Parts: sequence; structure tokens; C-alpha cells
Amino acid sequence: MRAEEAIDAVKLAVTGAGLPTHDASVVRVGENGVVLLPSAGVLARVVPRAAKGSDPRREIDIAAWLASRQVPVVHPARSEPVIVGQYVVSLWEYLADSRPADLVTLAKCLRRLHAVAIPANLLPCLSPFDRFEERLQTGAYLDFNDRIFLRQLRDQLSARWAAAEFTLGEAVLHGDAHMENLLVTAGGREAFVDLETICIGPPEWDLTLTALYYECGWFTDKEYVDFVQAYGFDVRLTPSWSELRLARMLRMTLWLAQSADNDPQRQRQLRHRIDTLRDGTAPAGWTGY
Repeated sequence: MRAEEAIDAVKLAVTGAGLPTHDASVVRVGENGVVLLPSAGVLARVVPRAAKGSDPRREIDIAAWLASRQVPVVHPARSEPVIVGQYVVSLWEYLADSRPADLVTLAKCLRRLHAVAIPANLLPCLSPFDRFEERLQTGAYLDFNDRIFLRQLRDQLSARWAAAEFTLGEAVLHGDAHMENLLVTAGGREAFVDLETICIGPPEWDLTLTALYYECGWFTDKEYVDFVQAYGFDVRLTPSWSELRLARMLRMTLWLAQSADNDPQRQRQLRHRIDTLRDGTAPAGWTGY
């Protein structure tokens, strides 16, 4: 998706709604697009109609359901997504005065989310290797041997995952639970965002990102200890930690592959990630983007 396509789709989607679009700007583009309409106080998500695993209608329903269960969540600005050509556009409130949550707040909000009763027929089950082949084939700067290695790693890990034991049972998950996906406004309101990954699975999946980022050196010892104490569980002590950790590292590597084209710094980091997955030293030297 190109930036111009995302902006054009959003402008067409809000035609007739009276929303100002003169200052529309792209927040990010990739598999999906995010466009900000600051004067309207709206953040628009643009998803290809053919995209697998993305369902804007379901995301809106999930937001309403979570809000009804007192889970802090972003609110849709419109109750229905809009189809514009090959794209589907959903409109969400823009929390202009917000910042990413700290780790203690993230832990506490995850406890609230994981405590919600699992609904019937609303959420998909966690699929840790979803869209793997698509991302592998479209990932920039991966050569033939890289793809063979990553596919073999996925196959081995998939077999291990099927036999893995999870301590915490099943719960409603965010699916991509890092600090930037939980916003806190100046007034103290908390809100989970990026709801396309909400699913049912082991709570350990949501806790693994923070633990892995800690192993990457992105958090201090104190920050991680505070997170563990606030949630009440250290995922690194679970029997399935090896599988959880490796599944997340595999996803992080494929994500980087999709954004490494024409970016030498990201290409170097992608090469480092693959090399350290090969020699077993990952995530030493992994940097974030």
C-alpha cells in the first residue's frame, strides 16, 4: 500500500460526513495503512479487502464488547467500516494528548483484559504462525537460503508448540501487547489500540513481548521486575518459555524483513537477527524500530 492510496481511500470514505481532510497525513503504511485526520480528531485504518486475518467490522464489535466489560479500549468514531474500492476504512477516535503506557500500567491493564470471560463466537484463536508464508515470500532482503532456514525453523517450532504446556490456561488476549498499543491520555484515561490481534489463547503470549524486549536490553532490571510484580507472573519461568520466546523472535524477524527494503540500517539488523537465530545467540544485539 502506498501513502497516496491510503490518504485517497480515507478521503473518499469520509465524503459526505463533513469531516475536514485538508490536513490528512500518513502515520504508517505497510500491509495496512493508518491515516490521521487531526482537525477531525479521527484516526483511520485502511485495510485491503483481500487481506487475510483483518476484519475491520469485527474490530469495531470487539471494541464495543471490551468497553462493555470495562476494559480500557479505543472507541470507534463510526459504527460501520466503509468500503472504498479495494480497501476497507474504519474510523477511530484520535487520542491526541496520549502517550505510551509504562510497563506497570501495561501489566495492570493486561490483568483486567485476561480476567474477562471468554465470549462465544466473537474472537479467533491465537495462531502464532499466521500469515507466515505470505510474509516470508514478500519480505525484502531475504535470500533463498534465508527462506529455507526460516521455514524449517517454523516447522520445527510448530511441532514443539503443539506439545507446549501453558500455565495460565486460556484468556482473551491483545495479541500484540506492548507499551505503544496501550495509550494513556493527559487526563489519565487508558486505552488499548490496534485491536486486529485480539484473540483467545494463553496469557503467556501477551507477557512474552515484554520479557523478550527485556532480554534484548530494551528495559532495565527494575522495569521488568516491576512489570512482573504488577501482573503477578514471570513468563520466563513457564515450561513453554522457549517456544513462546522463539515464536515471538520469528515474528519480529519477518516483520523487519517486510520493512527493510531500501533501508541499510534495517537490512543490517535483519541479517543480524537471522544470523543469531542460526547460531542460537538471539536476541543478543537486537535493536528496536
